[in-house]
Amino acid sequence: GRAQFFVAPGAATELPGLLYRMGWDDADLDLRALGPGAHITAPPSDLGGLGPVRWLRPPVLDTAAAPPQARLLLGTLAYICHRS
Repeated sequence: GRAQFFVAPGAATELPGLLYRMGWDDADLDLRALGPGAHITAPPSDLGGLGPVRWLRPPVLDTAAAPPQARLLLGTLAYICHRS
C-alpha cells in the first residue's frame, strides 16, 4: 500500500533539496510530492478497483488550515521508505 501525507504548500519543489541535504538519494526512495493541479484519491473512494481507500488518521478542521512543513516529516518518512 501507499501512505499519503498532507504537508504545507511548496513541498514538491523542496523535496529533492531536502533529501539531498539529509544524504538520501531521491532515486532510491519511492517518495513523491504532488504540486499545484495534482489530486489524490480520498475516502470514501475505490482506487481504480484496487480496493477501498481509507484514512489512517482523518483530517480535522483544527489542523487542516496549517499542515506541517515537509521537512518536519521527511526524516522519518525517508528512513521508513529506505528500510522497506
